[in-house]
Amino acid sequence: MKRGFVLIIIGFAIFSSLVLYNYLQAQSAIKDTRPSPLTIDLVSYPEVVKAGHTGTFIWRIEASPDLSTPSTTIYWGYEASPGALTKQDSPQAVGYPSSQPDYLSGNFSLPSSFDLNIKLTQPGQVFFRAYAKVKGDHLWSEEMSLNVEK
Repeated sequence: MKRGFVLIIIGFAIFSSLVLYNYLQAQSAIKDTRPSPLTIDLVSYPEVVKAGHTGTFIWRIEASPDLSTPSTTIYWGYEASPGALTKQDSPQAVGYPSSQPDYLSGNFSLPSSFDLNIKLTQPGQVFFRAYAKVKGDHLWSEEMSLNVEK
């Protein structure tokens, strides 16, 4: 009887030690977890384009591999829309009147790079940003500009 009681106590101690060990390992893993990146950046774009010619724009969306975007493009116009844009700022809320339809509708796996050729016909300074909608959020790059020469 005494021996059985001792074995139960030893078994309970071993079981409790294993539970505590697993708990501490899980807490350590949770503490070391880092959120996956969710960013959009312009990679390459022209600084000068002649009127009537095409400029090539390349942007990259960094995200976890389980995400996709239904819409991404370059929005642009001849008036600046400076300042930081938030995840709530939709393209309709921003003052860029032009975009290309190539990636505006679909299901594009992430992370990925995208490229567009945009024909710029009117001389002047053009302001632009890369855009993507991911998980209901609106992602915007920094505003950049280029000159369209006659």
